[in-house]
Amino acid sequence: MKDLLPFEIKKISKTLYFVMMLLALIVFVSFFFIYSYVHTERVDDYIHKNEIIKSSHQLSIDELSNTEEDRAAYHLEEMEEIDMLSEAARNHDWETIIHYEITTSEEIVKGIPSQAEENVYTWPTHFTNEVVIERNKWLLAHNIQPVFPIHNASEITAYDRVFNTALDEEIAYEFFNKYDSSSIYFLYLLVGNGLTIGGAIFFLFLFGSMITREGLGRNGPIHFLGTMPLKRWKIIWSKLITLVLLTIFVLLATILWGALLGIVFDRFGDWDYPVLIYEPDFSFRFIEMGNFILLSLLLFFGLLIFCYSWLFLYSVLLKQTFMTIVLTVITVGLGYLISDSDIAMAQALAPFNPFHYFHVIEIITMEYAFNADNYNFTMWNGMISLFIFSLIIILVAFFLFRRKAK
Repeated sequence: MKDLLPFEIKKISKTLYFVMMLLALIVFVSFFFIYSYVHTERVDDYIHKNEIIKSSHQLSIDELSNTEEDRAAYHLEEMEEIDMLSEAARNHDWETIIHYEITTSEEIVKGIPSQAEENVYTWPTHFTNEVVIERNKWLLAHNIQPVFPIHNASEITAYDRVFNTALDEEIAYEFFNKYDSSSIYFLYLLVGNGLTIGGAIFFLFLFGSMITREGLGRNGPIHFLGTMPLKRWKIIWSKLITLVLLTIFVLLATILWGALLGIVFDRFGDWDYPVLIYEPDFSFRFIEMGNFILLSLLLFFGLLIFCYSWLFLYSVLLKQTFMTIVLTVITVGLGYLISDSDIAMAQALAPFNPFHYFHVIEIITMEYAFNADNYNFTMWNGMISLFIFSLIIILVAFFLFRRKAK
């Protein structure tokens, strides 16, 4: 088998189709980085927004009469705080800014019942305000440069189901959709947008021809190999192992390219940047962004193996390359859509349905478990179910292949 692996890798890596698909992937990552770079809120942007707020306070003072000294004093105090924050930003004094945001958010939370005491789902909920406070405390404790904005209106959680007005919703999402071109945060954005069912379909088209064009269900190159003094199981497993190795290579190359863009044009970023994880009973925790990225990649890799197993099965049953890939995509798509229904999510064995785990990011953050009210939707249950189902499908395909080959 050690001689077959280099042969298979060279064969697919030299095809024009494979090279063009990789170039398309690199272009996508590069353009997404440019978009993130342009939309990153930097120190100058932060100061500019502060100046706009300061101007509004000055305008309010100008409109006050001489008898409204108390209101004028309030606006002057706010302007002094804005100047303090702008100066801190110029000096990269993140501690002062984070301290200010924590104090401000804690003052707001004091007058709001906890999420458990008053189960209100209007943005911003008490849960969301607590998340903002604890995230900022994490940034402070780990000496992390914040990704702006970090104020109390900069977060939307799964508890925020209602907005008072359409304008509130628009403002909330404008603050919430944050971008940063540092390597770690950009990769976080990249996995959030790329490790989806769309990403899985891309990999099916990238590697689909590797199996389907080999003629698993007809007379093709694989049958030529079968005439040689090689065991069939070695030929089949060499292709599957090649598929796995090339998938790992593409995933790692994509991550390295994204990281390199961040390092060259901005900075590496903070591995410890906090990512929200939902827990039962209105509780939550954070994990490091770097670890979050690794866990997301691991689950997505498991999903790809699951998709490849279907591709392998249909390659044995069908004779046309394109139809094999299309049928695999249809199977994955239908499984994804059906699993999203309320009935499917409510089933007792739902956490062991592999199609649920195409929601990679929501599974890792446990938001999917929160929405389903079933905290058995964990990454590790997903990995177990994906492994078991993939193994069963591959064994069935191998059994069918052996019967056809006789």
